Amino acid sequence: MSVLGDFVRLDPETLTQLRSTPVEAYERLTLFPEAARLDLGQAWRRLAALMDAAHFPINPITAGSLYPDERHAWGAQADSRCLGVEEVSRSSLHLSRTPFDVLTPHLRQILEEEQGILVDLDPASPQYLEPLSAEMAADGPMSNEEIHNIQLVLADRYEALVAFFGAAAKGGQCTVFWAA
Repeated sequence: MSVLGDFVRLDPETLTQLRSTPVEAYERLTLFPEAARLDLGQAWRRLAALMDAAHFPINPITAGSLYPDERHAWGAQADSRCLGVEEVSRSSLHLSRTPFDVLTPHLRQILEEEQGILVDLDPASPQYLEPLSAEMAADGPMSNEEIHNIQLVLADRYEALVAFFGAAAKGGQCTVFWAA
């Protein structure tokens, strides 16, 4: 899993300028001040999966267009993305109206999928190799304490994401995200 999932807030003019010089785009983004940045750390992948599972209309991590363009995108899987002002505004509105508690019912499933446990692996079970039921998933290999600890970290990073997008929307800014 990546060690960072980094966001930068920037005005639309700067975004256009950076996109016009794709070879320099990454280096210039890394020089933005800390006040305009948000590092989600390793939480980015789980947060993105949780927002997908909760059917966010715009996932602020995975939506948008490739940055700086399709040919020059970078990141863990060439997944650098940018959101325009309107997308940031819509994302911010949804984030601000969606408490982390809405995402938590999906956490166990996301964690189980990470571990590759998607089906009943008990050969004696009549549901052998069928998808896990909600009850079986609840009895999975991760303890409730482990899940709770992960939940606390994700809730903290989610709140930082809500604040970051709130500031970007208020400032009429765009965002760029990448993982490495």
